[in-house]
Amino acid sequence: MKQPAKSKSAQVAQALRGAAFAAPLIVILAAFLVWPLVIMTGRSLSGAETAFSLAVYQEVLTTPRHLEAFMYTALLAGLATFLALAICTPAAIYIEGRPSRARRLVAVALATPLSLPGIVIGFFVILGFGRTGVFTNFLEVITDLRNPQFAYTFGGMLLGYVYFAIPRVLLVLRGAVSGILSDTVDAARTLGATPWRVFFEIVLPAMRPALVSAASLSLATAFGAFGTAATLSRGIRVVPLEIAALFTEQFQPDRAAALSILLALVTVTLIVGVGRLDRKAPT
Repeated sequence: MKQPAKSKSAQVAQALRGAAFAAPLIVILAAFLVWPLVIMTGRSLSGAETAFSLAVYQEVLTTPRHLEAFMYTALLAGLATFLALAICTPAAIYIEGRPSRARRLVAVALATPLSLPGIVIGFFVILGFGRTGVFTNFLEVITDLRNPQFAYTFGGMLLGYVYFAIPRVLLVLRGAVSGILSDTVDAARTLGATPWRVFFEIVLPAMRPALVSAASLSLATAFGAFGTAATLSRGIRVVPLEIAALFTEQFQPDRAAALSILLALVTVTLIVGVGRLDRKAPT
């Protein structure tokens, strides 16, 4: 049977309203995501003699410096994400417990880096572990040892990445913990379940979607981090630094565009892969 004309007109009106609400988002995505990606893709695929060439990608993928940058970027992002999840999971459970002043102070302290740019966080690491840093001087006093270069090593960069990821991961996990019914946890404890069993069999499974979202957010942020790496990098190159150097110092926009596209593909692949692992995990 044909639908009444009134029903069809209502559906058309509803579709138009939905399109009107979605239009600003579509315009923003087209202007600041799709169009730049199209331009960079075209630039990276344009050859010297032909309209289409993969020569730039071949150069990028066979240059040891660029491959090393991808390795360091992936290693820093993966380790920072793992450490941030390990720190923020118990912190979120503690903060979302019974309200107290100590819990509020911990929440504020861990959320503070959210408002700071990466360069400032890198500067904090230098103040703590640089040549005249607080912890550097303290270590020298108690052990008579001095390591003024720690802030500029892989460990120093990792510390900055973790510090940058903690507030973002914590916000996602706190929302998941607050949604766990306290009655369920209390019932499990009443039945004799140990705290560890409650954590692994009730709390952690309930937090799994949030853990996946937090991991995806942390990975995406770490792969694109520039300020922290620019402040702390002394010989350790990551992909965002390589892209900036190719644009500004070496003036090789074609290679920079190819690196940007590859970085975007790797990041999206990781995020999609992490999401699929969550869907395939047993419930």
